[in-house]
Amino acid sequence: MSIQTSRSAPHWLGQLLALIVLVSSSLSVLAEDSGRALWESARDAIVQVRVIERESDEKSSIGSGFLLAGHDVIVSNFHVVASAVHEPQKYSLQLLDSNGRTWSSTIVDFDVVHDLALLTVPEAVTASLAMASGLPEQGDAVYSLGNPFDLGQTIVPGTFNGLLEASFYQKLLFSGSLNPGMSGGPSINASGEVVGVNVASMGNQISFLVPASYLLALLERRQDVVPITGYQDHISAQLQQDQQLKYQRLAATSWPTQQLGDAQVGGSLPAFFKCWGDTQDEDELDVVISRTSCTSQDSIYLSSSLQTGLIDYEYSFVRTDAMGGLRFHRWLSQQFSGMRTRTWPGKEDVSNYDCQQSVVSDADATDWRMVFCVRAYHQYDDFFDVLFQATSIKQADAALASHFALSGVSQANAEAFLDRFLGLQQWP
Repeated sequence: MSIQTSRSAPHWLGQLLALIVLVSSSLSVLAEDSGRALWESARDAIVQVRVIERESDEKSSIGSGFLLAGHDVIVSNFHVVASAVHEPQKYSLQLLDSNGRTWSSTIVDFDVVHDLALLTVPEAVTASLAMASGLPEQGDAVYSLGNPFDLGQTIVPGTFNGLLEASFYQKLLFSGSLNPGMSGGPSINASGEVVGVNVASMGNQISFLVPASYLLALLERRQDVVPITGYQDHISAQLQQDQQLKYQRLAATSWPTQQLGDAQVGGSLPAFFKCWGDTQDEDELDVVISRTSCTSQDSIYLSSSLQTGLIDYEYSFVRTDAMGGLRFHRWLSQQFSGMRTRTWPGKEDVSNYDCQQSVVSDADATDWRMVFCVRAYHQYDDFFDVLFQATSIKQADAALASHFALSGVSQANAEAFLDRFLGLQQWP
């Protein structure tokens, strides 16, 4: 594209525009040189983490890992090695370095809540990456490294966009593409220092990193080796600690209320949840439904079939002018009968739901149909998924329906959440 100037433009304007083009071209070259230099300096510290199916002796899945300066372990994600944690008789771990050499590896320790794992490192891997002293500034360049789709090691440029909002735990927002196989690899700043660990992607250049602070905490408290027979207890202890911390923080946080139709309901818990609202007008039924729903943003990966740690709650205010009482309440029973969590565990993970239904009158003489359902985790004692739903059944032309779903919660914490949840809503 040519640059043209008008006859009346100062004589130096053309020279200035040419200089801008020259500088932009130089910056592009510098960016390419920077990425190339970072890749060359980091590549030997990065390994491919392979989960090997013992019977076939072939890869079952892959991820990435890296050696951190001053430590004698490979850093990766828990979800990368989870199958070897749960089924060590079926899967083993193998590391592949940048020169094509392979070594067997074992699990040293892990943090299931923040999706981190530490693995034994072969003596031949000596190149390492230094830890950054702090987070980048928002908008700074960040480079993610790993092994996407088993295509070889790659470097992906992106941008640091701060901490993820509405989360119990910090996550770094990375505007760049993380693809399968890059999990567990490092993300580095322009100086080649580790700022986070690749963990997840939502696509469309939206990815997440585990902050280096959680990795440092794991390294400080690490065990020498987690015994294979102790994996389950190790996970259970971490889940218990996470749950207590999470529900204690919830209990200590003021839960505001808001108006929904003619009812008062719980609003958004600040800093922990994202909430949405909408109103649907069902013309053919002459029903209007106003709804608010809130979801926590943190889930804990335990296996390919089981995730936990989620909290969801929802309120719906329904009004009709012409449906009629019997038809309206029949419709309500159908409309609000599909309770579920955002997780879909298998039969090997959890029991079937055990549900109890009752009709309760509150202090305002409002009758409620309440359903409380619980299912137990097979491998983790005292952990349950809980579903609760309450629908008012007194009025013939309006109703309030409320619902929550908790995954991986104790009986005591579920009961405390229920008491607080019900105490917020008022109708009529």
